[in-house]
Amino acid sequence: MNKPMKWLTVILAVSGVIWIMSSQFLRDEETQKDDSPDGKYVMAYLYNGKPDGSYVDYIEKVDQATGTLHEVSPFYFSLDEEGSLNQDIVSEEFVDEMHARNIKVVPFLSDGWDTEKARAALENREELTDEIASEVEEYELDGVNMDIEYVTEKDRSSYTELVKLLRSKLPEEKIVTVAVPANPEGWTSGWHGAYDYAELAKYTDYLMLMTYDEHFQDHEKSGPVASLSFVEKSIEYALSQEVSPEKLVLGIPFYGRLWNEDGSIRGIHVPLNMVNEIVESYNGEITYDEEQQSARAVFSIPADEEPITVEWTALTPGRYTLWFENEQSIKAKLALIEKYNLKGAGNWSLGLEEAQTWDFYKEALNKEEN
Repeated sequence: MNKPMKWLTVILAVSGVIWIMSSQFLRDEETQKDDSPDGKYVMAYLYNGKPDGSYVDYIEKVDQATGTLHEVSPFYFSLDEEGSLNQDIVSEEFVDEMHARNIKVVPFLSDGWDTEKARAALENREELTDEIASEVEEYELDGVNMDIEYVTEKDRSSYTELVKLLRSKLPEEKIVTVAVPANPEGWTSGWHGAYDYAELAKYTDYLMLMTYDEHFQDHEKSGPVASLSFVEKSIEYALSQEVSPEKLVLGIPFYGRLWNEDGSIRGIHVPLNMVNEIVESYNGEITYDEEQQSARAVFSIPADEEPITVEWTALTPGRYTLWFENEQSIKAKLALIEKYNLKGAGNWSLGLEEAQTWDFYKEALNKEEN
């Protein structure tokens, strides 16, 4: 074989290797794309892990969502009495596992529904934001969700300043989000008055609209956790405050609330994955309220039956009403995201839902794209 032929053979061989490597790269890239969440944005809160800090159950809960989630928000940050950061156990294993699944980890900072801690944090915002930024960097977190509640209109500007300061201390690629209460009536005082939607939206990637607890624990009257009109009016109010639709994530509850007719139990929290067990145990009846777009169960516990314990509360004998979310009511809420072209959906909280929720969730959320 002459020299030109030898060189041609070498060139063809090298070209073949490059083609094979390129093809493999493209296949690997395609596989990675297939594994990545797509469609409308979906985030979910994660509350409580294993006592040993391993958070293995967090991973199990995420995997149950079958590739639907873009972001998870675990409870890693809280406040002490001085308004400084208390760090829960941050599981580096969990963060790595989520990143391997192309899921962002954006822990939420909670004041534990404590007004004094919240106001201490607002006063201590320079140090607090330094602490948060340091934790985000150290643990390779993807940002932070600010969930400071039970402040009032008096704290409105201070809260906005806290969020603005935090945004300035985090790299641009890190996410800053704020949980804001549902406000169907446009209230400007009390808890609802603490959130300047328009200003907060300037310094955040999105606002997580907590459209739940229309009827809440200790509420005297039973009723839906999130009727459709309550949710829709809250969306319309947020949009009227000059918040663009792509800056709104709609919160959906994965729980119901339970009332005893005699008033001894009022609105206790019931995970959706416990509803069928409770209702079937006492031969209850489930109906769907078309006006409220919410499921409702009624059942009675006889005096001689062993009571079920729900969220550390033993259900005493009597007649009960349970309002909760089911496939029909969740789909009705997801349809509002398409109607108003919102960024996506948020959920409180992952692991409370029925497993079959994820059989319909993604498709219902992305109808326009299917």
